[in-house]
This record gives sequence, C-alpha cells and structure tokens, in this order.
Amino acid sequence: MRRLFVLGTLFALVSPRLARAEDLKIGYVDMQRAVAETEDGRKARASLKKVFDQKQKELDEQQENFKKKKEDFDKKRTLLTADKVREKENELQGEFEKVQQSYLRHQRDLQEKEGEVMQKILERMNRIINKIAVSENFSMIFDSTRGGLVFAKPHLELTNELIRRYNSGEGAEGGKAPAKPGAAPAKPAAPPAKK
Repeated sequence: MRRLFVLGTLFALVSPRLARAEDLKIGYVDMQRAVAETEDGRKARASLKKVFDQKQKELDEQQENFKKKKEDFDKKRTLLTADKVREKENELQGEFEKVQQSYLRHQRDLQEKEGEVMQKILERMNRIINKIAVSENFSMIFDSTRGGLVFAKPHLELTNELIRRYNSGEGAEGGKAPAKPGAAPAKPAAPPAKK
C-alpha cells in the first residue's frame, strides 16, 4: 500500500513535467542561408560586390602608383643627397599611410553598407519568424548559424519556409500578410494619388 502511495506521488510530480515538455515546440533556421537565397539577399550581394569591385580597383591603382614611386626612388636613391633621401622617404611614408587609410575607409564603408542592407532583410525575416512562431505555436526558434545548435532533426528546420514567405512578399512593411484559412482574400490597395 505504501509503495502505491509513493508511486502515485512520484507519478503526480512527474506528470506536469511531461505535459509541459510535450507543449514545448522548437524550430531552427539557417539565417545565413536564408539571406543568401532570398531575392533581396542576392540583389544586395550583387550590389555590394559592384561597390567592392570599384573600391578594390581604386585601391589597386593607389597601390600600383605607390609601388612605381618606390621603385623609382630605389633606383635613384644612390644619386640623391642624404637630405633628399630623407625627404623622399617621408613622402613615400605619407603615400603609404594614405593607401592604408583608403583601405581602412573602404573597408569601413563596405561594412556599413552591408550592415544597412542586411539589417533591413534581417528585420523583415524576424517579422516572418515571429508570425511562424505564433501561427504554428513554436516555443522557441533558434538561428543555427550563430552557434550553440549542435544537432536538430531536419523536420524542425524552418529555413525553406522562411525563404518562401520572404520571397512571396510577406513581412514587408505594408506588404502581404499571411492569409488565414477560410478568410476572404484581401482587396488590393488603391494606387497613390499623383501629385
């Protein structure tokens, strides 16, 4: 009798935990892949690549110009006085620092541009993820690219759904909202009046 009481008490204590564990629904997305596979992500990468290529061309020209000046100086070094050598070395050092500053400035500009573009895409993706979480009753959705997620079953991955919804226009400010089953289709908005 005492054993039944102890087993009954243990079962009563364990049952709420089991019930709560069954209510827990977890999913994950690969945000890096999602950004890379959306139309906006591809356009952003192409646009950033154009900017990068242009800035790289400028840097290459500056480096080539510096290299020519240095080679020219190295050839004439023995013909110059000590004062002229120091003067030319200081000039070359200034040129080298300008090239380095250009490189750092270009790198910073590219990072800022990438941050601006990616922030908009990620904000929109987060709105979609929130909608998925609410509509499908997810307790948690993780980003698998940020580390920490070592293993998850493939059926818990939501990346393809995120990409599909993003490319269909969902989550855009003033964009499409997900249609509810049985709801009448939304009427298209009237075009803005011309000024």
